Amino acid sequence: MVRTSVLFRNSKLFMYVLAAIVMSGYDAVATMQHIGRGVAAEGNPLMASLIQQNAVTFFLVKMTVTAFGLMICYRFSNLRTARLGIKVVAGIYLIVCFYHALIAVLG
Repeated sequence: MVRTSVLFRNSKLFMYVLAAIVMSGYDAVATMQHIGRGVAAEGNPLMASLIQQNAVTFFLVKMTVTAFGLMICYRFSNLRTARLGIKVVAGIYLIVCFYHALIAVLG
């Protein structure tokens, strides 16, 4: 049995992980909306092919890859590189979310 205190050993870092996952979901939904309106395109060629095939598959793959990567980093958060990686990903998603909001307001 795993103790909860071990799973959530760094609550601030865990909040970064949760925020990044939520922002990733917003990014996926906003990307689909912007593509549907013709004001943006998916920048990642692999994800662009997924979004053309099936929006649900695109969303599920994006969320799975993001969550898995972040949870791996959190698992190894005793390493400075993993902690930095989580913060960098959260920061990038924050910028991307502002970008989507700007497109929504101006587009």
